[in-house]
Amino acid sequence: MTATLLSQELLLAVRSDKPVEPLLSALGNLSGNALINDLTGINERKSFWLNIYNSFLQIKLQHAQPALNRFVKRIRFFSKKNILIAGQHLSLNDIEHGILRNSSIWWSMGHLRKINPSSFEKLQRVHLDYRIHFALNCGASSCPPITFYQPHRLDTQLNEAMYAFLESDIVFNHDHSQAMVSAIFKWYKADFGGTAGIVRLISNHFQLKNPHKLRITYKPYDWHIRPKYFAPFITTNTVH
Repeated sequence: MTATLLSQELLLAVRSDKPVEPLLSALGNLSGNALINDLTGINERKSFWLNIYNSFLQIKLQHAQPALNRFVKRIRFFSKKNILIAGQHLSLNDIEHGILRNSSIWWSMGHLRKINPSSFEKLQRVHLDYRIHFALNCGASSCPPITFYQPHRLDTQLNEAMYAFLESDIVFNHDHSQAMVSAIFKWYKADFGGTAGIVRLISNHFQLKNPHKLRITYKPYDWHIRPKYFAPFITTNTVH
């Protein structure tokens, strides 16, 4: 089974509470060359790592039951290298910030990149696409829902995830030209092109008449655990 199919099967197994051990073993025993040869395109790599992140997050939540609302415990949870892919021990942070955010340093709001990333990370990382922030589920109540990502539909799916999050999460106070947005926008401000980029994204989507007057404020993030927050998606004939 290819790496792409393994990542899809794993996410489906997690959602349906089926055994995941054989799939975890297969992912861990993949050769580096097999991974590279299968994930030849940007969409293949993005889809694979989005599915892997969301799958392992749920698996780790089930086993660890971390107190995500406590900063130190949260850092330890996301930094622990207990994900085995193609012989490489990775953390959730390695996948999100190293691979899907193009070797970003997690605490820098997207302003800084790693000086010396691993050779594995260099081979797997993709150019930053800020839409991934609406596709990754960190297990908390304020996170976006989990979707099953496929290479041939990825662009459409990422747009759908972004628009759904904007519609459901942003709160407007039109009298004061104010938008209350997720703390995700603050944590990764540079990924969105700074405050101006955030205003532009929101204004374009909601077709605001006076975007230059829009003020951005950030909502507190609810870190209470919300396991298995899946968006509706088809689970039959999706991996063929």
